[in-house]
Amino acid sequence: MLQSLEELLNKIPFEPFRIVLTSGSMIEVTDPHLVAMGQSQITVYYPRSDRWAMLRVNQIAAFEALEAA
Repeated sequence: MLQSLEELLNKIPFEPFRIVLTSGSMIEVTDPHLVAMGQSQITVYYPRSDRWAMLRVNQIAAFEALEAA
């Protein structure tokens, strides 16, 4: 799962995507520089905000492309 996430973050040009969690929650990634990866957890920071989400790798169910506006 980490390898897939790393590929999405390093894709040129970057294409925004959504992380779908096993709980059904979704986190949108619109900027690859706002994601910090560890070995067992990931932190996603929200743009122009003090908010962030920390999740464990085993909580990730899937990745989905965000539709273009």
